[in-house]
Amino acid sequence: MKSSEVVQIFKSAVESTKESGIEKVSIEDLEAYSIRLEGAVNESPEGINAGEANMEKYRADLKAWITARQHQYEHNLEMLRSVITIGQSALKSALLINGGAAVALLAFLGRLFTSESMPISIGCLSLALLQFVWGVLAAAIAAGATYFSQAGYAGEFGPWSQRIGFGGHMVAVMGVFAAYVFFAVGAWQAHSAMNFG
Repeated sequence: MKSSEVVQIFKSAVESTKESGIEKVSIEDLEAYSIRLEGAVNESPEGINAGEANMEKYRADLKAWITARQHQYEHNLEMLRSVITIGQSALKSALLINGGAAVALLAFLGRLFTSESMPISIGCLSLALLQFVWGVLAAAIAAGATYFSQAGYAGEFGPWSQRIGFGGHMVAVMGVFAAYVFFAVGAWQAHSAMNFG
């Protein structure tokens, strides 16, 4: 801050005090004012107007805030991408394991029908096959629900967009979870049919 600015600030403080009707100022008040004035002088660089110093401080603060926001945005974007990738992997896995199990079980049942001895309960195997088919259906419903989730979060449904997006999100998560449960139940039923007849 320039010394002329310090003098000008002091003069304006004296004039405003005089205009408010105060004729005497105590030493304590004068000391408090000098401490505040000294703080203002110390905050601004030597030989630079206080307005310019404040503007530079504002620019630096703004730049730091923009940089922090940009880093936060990039972090959130990467987290979103990773969540989408993991969700797609879970959905594909659910569809693949249930579909593969259904095809393998169909091939096994076809082989059983052509053989003469059938020590395995075909009824239990058909229940296992049904579980795998339900698992494929649950994964397919989850895949369709991801469309509604993304479209809802993108604002495609007007005022209902966020609700539809959240609903699609929940249906997709529950669909993938249900597909895994159907696979586990089907695998247990197939295991039981083969071991216990």
